[in-house]
Order: sequence, then structure tokens, then C-alpha cells
Amino acid sequence: MSPPQLSCASPHDESPQHISYMSLFWAFFRIGLFTLGGGFAMATVMRHELVLKRRWLSEDEFISAMSTATAVPGAIAVNLAFLQGRRVRGKCGATAATLGTICPSFFVILLIAWFALPYLENPRVAAFFKGCGIAVAGQIAFAGFTFARRLRRDWRNFAVCALGLLVVGLGLHPVWAIVAAAGLGFVLYLRSIPSDSAGNGNGHV
Repeated sequence: MSPPQLSCASPHDESPQHISYMSLFWAFFRIGLFTLGGGFAMATVMRHELVLKRRWLSEDEFISAMSTATAVPGAIAVNLAFLQGRRVRGKCGATAATLGTICPSFFVILLIAWFALPYLENPRVAAFFKGCGIAVAGQIAFAGFTFARRLRRDWRNFAVCALGLLVVGLGLHPVWAIVAAAGLGFVLYLRSIPSDSAGNGNGHV
């Protein structure tokens, strides 16, 4: 009797097409390399690459992972890469996606430290970075519009959003807005999860 074989893939994350770990790493490497900014700015590029172009994930799966990546501690881009890689190819997929996301930033920072530091005060370089800041703001705004459009028009969604905006508007730390909105969402949707799951047969947690 042969010993059981260890597998990195999760039995619950079967993909209709075989996605190699190298393909997964390279996809997230490209996302990290060609994205200005991180977090929500990277989310728009990640959605285009994984949902629209490669069709590895559905819109609902991506938004669910985005919500989780935002609520838990850590860098949003790394959290999102870990969750998406885990969903597509299990634990090893999560490792490949995370490394692919981290490596571009690591190498770019090294190159800047070695070669570009003397030129950061150059007016043209400073103007370039100001333009990058405007581009990142546009990406974040587009991400907010895209995700809001996909959500159901439910009074509970509006209540959670309003609470988060209220906390920020009061001048409190943004982390309290996340905690308050997540807590209210948990309370409002807790009772609806069993009925939704029973009715659809494929409820998401």
C-alpha cells in the first residue's frame, strides 16, 4: 500500500482549466510590475487580468475576495493575491500569486536605491511622480465605481456605506470606519445567510 501523496491544491478549488503555477506567478508579476500604486489601485488591474481577460474568476468571487482583503490586516494587494491564488490553485497557488505580486516592487525599489536616488530631485522626475499620483487617484475612483455597480441595490448596503462615510467624516481613524462597517454588515446579513444559502444552494461566506 503506497503512502498518501501530499498535494498543494485544495480539494474545494477545482478549476475547469489547468492553470500552472508559473502562469499564476507570471500573471501576478505583470500585475505588480505595471500597476502604479497598490491596494485599490492594483485591484482594477487585477480584475481586468483575472476576471475579464483570463476568466479565472467570476465577478462575484473577485468582489468577495476584495472585501476580505480589505477587512483583514496587511497590505491589500498581498492579501488579495493570496486569496485569489488560493481560490484558483490552492495553497501553492497562493504562494505563487503572493511572490508574483511582491517581487516587482522589491526589485524596482532596489533599482531606485542603486541608480535613481540622485535624480529624484530633478523637476522632470518630480513632475512624473505627480502625474503618477493623479493616475492612482483615478484608478481608485474607477475601482470604487466598478465594485459599487456590482453590489445589489439593498438598503443594507447603503446603511453599511453610510456608516463608514460617517465615521470618516467625524475625523476618526479610517480603521474604525472599516471596523464599524464590517460589524454592521455582519449584524445585518447574519440572519439572511442561511436563507440565501438554502434558496440558491451555493451561498457565499
